This record gives sequence, structure tokens and C-alpha cells, in this order.
Amino acid sequence: MFDDLFNFRGINWWTLLGGLGLNYLISTALSFAGAFLAVNKATADFYLRYGAPLMVLAMFLACVLAGFIIGKIADDVPLKHALISSLGAVAPLVLASIRGLNPMLLMLALVAIAGNLNGGMLAMPRPKNRPPRNLE
Repeated sequence: MFDDLFNFRGINWWTLLGGLGLNYLISTALSFAGAFLAVNKATADFYLRYGAPLMVLAMFLACVLAGFIIGKIADDVPLKHALISSLGAVAPLVLASIRGLNPMLLMLALVAIAGNLNGGMLAMPRPKNRPPRNLE
């Protein structure tokens, strides 16, 4: 299964580039939002208390949506497109984590991968020939 996820056969390059860009925009927008909330005097105390879990939740939900959208656009291999397009969010987060020695950003990178994979799984087509369920 993993051998098929990490090769480039069946990739629609335009869809992949769009997914990379979408994930990059998500990580950048959440970074700017976190910086704004941390610097603003009215929200700094709230962000200090609840900022980390809210950023993890926002990153996960945004990446689930991005993975779902990319998976629906990529007809043949939605999970592969969602996984590879998550690198658009992972690369800047890992670089910022290494530059600033911040382990929270590494965790956000893993959350971005998990969100995109979950969104890609949600976008996978359902089997059409399922046996009928017994509702007794």
C-alpha cells in the first residue's frame, strides 16, 4: 500500500501543484493569524492559554478540508494526491521549526499530514457493489 503512495505514477501535476499551494496558504494564514493573536494586546492572554490547542485543531480541520478537496479533484488516486500535497504545509513548518528550534511547529507539520490523509480518505470513492445490510 505504501509503495503505491510514494511513487509518481498516475499523478495529475496540476492538481498536485494546486494542492501544494492550498496547503502552503493554509499554513501561512494560520501562522499569520497566530502571530496576530499573540501580539494583539486584547487577545494575547487568551492566545497564551488556548492558542496551542486551537492552532492544532485549526490546522487539522483546514488540512482535512484541503485533503478532501484535492482528493475529490484527483479522480484516480485521491489519497496519493492528498498525501503529497500535504508537503505544501509541511515544508515551511519544518523549516521554521529548525530555524526557531520550536517543536510545536514539528507537531503542526505532523498534524497537517494527518489532516490531509484523513481528507483524502474521505474523498475516496465508495464501493458500489456492497451486500445489503440486514436491518433486523
